[in-house]
Amino acid sequence: MEPQAECDADEDLGRAVFSERRRDRARKGNMDTDIFLEREQAESISVDRMDHAPMDELAEWSRERARNRATSRQFYGWAVLKVRDAARNGRTVAPTPTLQNRCHADIYLNVTGEERRRQQKQHALELASHSRWLDVPINSDPG
Repeated sequence: MEPQAECDADEDLGRAVFSERRRDRARKGNMDTDIFLEREQAESISVDRMDHAPMDELAEWSRERARNRATSRQFYGWAVLKVRDAARNGRTVAPTPTLQNRCHADIYLNVTGEERRRQQKQHALELASHSRWLDVPINSDPG
């Protein structure tokens, strides 16, 4: 895999959402903080670099992830925020392409210590507050 350029501050990052309830809340302007909360041991949050592939390609990668989850889910859309907002308060953003998703990136929280979970929740709250909802485009539906 070729190395990718660092993420630009104006770039959009999308966090895939696999919960209908979270989608419905986001559509009403209430982004669920848990969208950006990973398991406690996680060092980073997985996101898509939205400006680096066609929307239908991004949607297909997310659908594939939904199918491959422990409990198969449906993909509904993304919580989207700018790199500059994702990289605030000690967080860093780095491109981390995979064989399955050349536009993958990670938001590293850079948290340590005994209050790790509290710090993760604070980061999740900040990320959610800077994000907006983006539905899966209707024309990208393979069905």
